[in-house]
Amino acid sequence: MFGPGLMAGAGAKFGLGSLFSGMNPMAANMLKQSLMGYGTAALSGSKRPGKAAMYAGLASLPFSYMSASQAANAFNQQHAGTKGWERYLDPSVTSGAGEIARGPAGMTSWKPQYGFREFGEATPRVSAWDILKGDYTEGYQLPSDIVEAGALDKAGTYMNVPDVGRMRVKIAPGKNIPLDADIFSKVSRGGKNLLGQEMAAGTRTADWMPTMASQTAALYGGRMTEEEKWEEAQKRRKKELAWMYGVPEEMIEGEMTNPWASGSFWNRGGIASLENGGDVSGPGSGTSDSINANLSDGEFVMTAKAVENLGGGDRYAGARKMYDLMNVLDPESETMSEVV
Repeated sequence: MFGPGLMAGAGAKFGLGSLFSGMNPMAANMLKQSLMGYGTAALSGSKRPGKAAMYAGLASLPFSYMSASQAANAFNQQHAGTKGWERYLDPSVTSGAGEIARGPAGMTSWKPQYGFREFGEATPRVSAWDILKGDYTEGYQLPSDIVEAGALDKAGTYMNVPDVGRMRVKIAPGKNIPLDADIFSKVSRGGKNLLGQEMAAGTRTADWMPTMASQTAALYGGRMTEEEKWEEAQKRRKKELAWMYGVPEEMIEGEMTNPWASGSFWNRGGIASLENGGDVSGPGSGTSDSINANLSDGEFVMTAKAVENLGGGDRYAGARKMYDLMNVLDPESETMSEVV
């Protein structure tokens, strides 16, 4: 929402205005909104800020056209078809009808009479597309204009003005009329702005709607796909399960995966508790030492190879014999049936 003010402030502080000065209004608006769209997506954590920038730029096109159309209509209503003015010697005025000029030695002479008349080609009509493609990036220079001078304004000259008559007038350079498709500001119609401040009619004020629409399009363009949402949900759930079981995330292969589904009871944090003895099952190999264990004084741990050899090459058969021996020596120890 702060796009109009942000662009104005950035342009003033960092000289960004010169970056867009030679660019046609449509491209300038697209680039500005695209830059903001990229930043909006990046700040929101989107994985595709480039796509968000494209959506923001495309969303600015209708607003650029509407702004250019309004500028063209206002120009055509006021200036289209007008011509410039020039001063000319009026041959219809004969001697005696002009102003008296006192000469030396009392001699008098008659000043010639001048008038104003239109000249040159009429100011053409301007279309929205003319503005959008950059034909008037420097504005439109109107031809010379006629200005009425005050009664005491000696800069003016008495002239015969068509359809007006004799009056003191002067010729002034034609104005330069700005023609742009700025979508960050608009001409105020008067009244109060969003901050409750009185705005005089004709002044430019920030226009929030184009930026809000463009940046909404950026958020839509940079949104996650359903596949990405599912992947994010899986990653989050794996983290939760890994923390719950106290194991690395790569060991979790699915929602129902329990890496400690067999073997001895596991304490919080994934540490094997062998207080009652028993087989140990978990990640790693028979010699990798990948499993942390809580051991008690006097307990004895057999190597995985020894268990396997006791079972004639079968690890589980060896573990069964180990259980039988342990139960004989310690009747209160954990039995094989309690584990399985």
